[in-house]
Amino acid sequence: MTIKNICQQAQKSYPLVPLGDIELLLAEGLHRSLNYLYKNPEKILSRSSESTFWRLLERRRKNFSIAYLTRNKAFFGLDFYVSNHVLVPRPESELLVEEGLRYLKNKKNPNIIDVGTGSGCLIVALAKNYAAQPDGLVTTNPSGCFVAVDNSGRALKVAKTNLRKHGLKHRVKIIKSDLLKNVPVQKFDLVLANLPYLGRQHLKEPSIAKEPRQALVAGNDGLFCYQRFFKQLPKYLEKNGLALLEIDPQQDPEIKQIAIKHFPQAKIEIKKDLAGQARLLKIKDN
Repeated sequence: MTIKNICQQAQKSYPLVPLGDIELLLAEGLHRSLNYLYKNPEKILSRSSESTFWRLLERRRKNFSIAYLTRNKAFFGLDFYVSNHVLVPRPESELLVEEGLRYLKNKKNPNIIDVGTGSGCLIVALAKNYAAQPDGLVTTNPSGCFVAVDNSGRALKVAKTNLRKHGLKHRVKIIKSDLLKNVPVQKFDLVLANLPYLGRQHLKEPSIAKEPRQALVAGNDGLFCYQRFFKQLPKYLEKNGLALLEIDPQQDPEIKQIAIKHFPQAKIEIKKDLAGQARLLKIKDN
């Protein structure tokens, strides 16, 4: 069967799967680029390639993320390797990177930590785009300390792969830790955290059904991890430092009150994403 014919057959057999996904999965099955598919519509596939493609397509029908099936996801203009041991990077999480870079614009030698790093997309995007100079020139070898933390060894393997992929293997230190438990006490100028924040009621949602539960759910109300994290954070956040935490929109204003309890003198605000949903908790210590 040719590339053109198998795409047509897939559209008929799987009408709910978008053509774009079909093409991506076929390219993955062939270990080729999309451009190759478009330029070679009459190319005859091997039985092995056909079998791989149909297997991937069936998994897509069962709500496996296209990112898991192609092992790739774009985030903040960069490509990341992903596996089913980490969350798929999402566009709304780019808000943490944008706010982090804005804060670091005129900072030199900052200490930065990413807690619950998963794929490493936040710390990689931040490190690759960090501009230490007032004129906005990106430094190729910025000083300061970059740390990525996760309690999952499998997730850290994915993060390490992405650090190597983006030339940051020796720039970012990896620590296996339950939140900040195993992190030596020091002050960080910027703390990023995208911790599990969903309640158990979210588990039935098809969009997250195939993603690692331990990276998503935090007790019945989704606040368990952040309640623990706030108890540790004051020891690690530098004076005039900034903490950026991704949250569930339904947790505003409850999570804000928890933050005020542990940072009574800090400036605390909720920032909305492009969809108008409360997405980011900002803690600016004074």
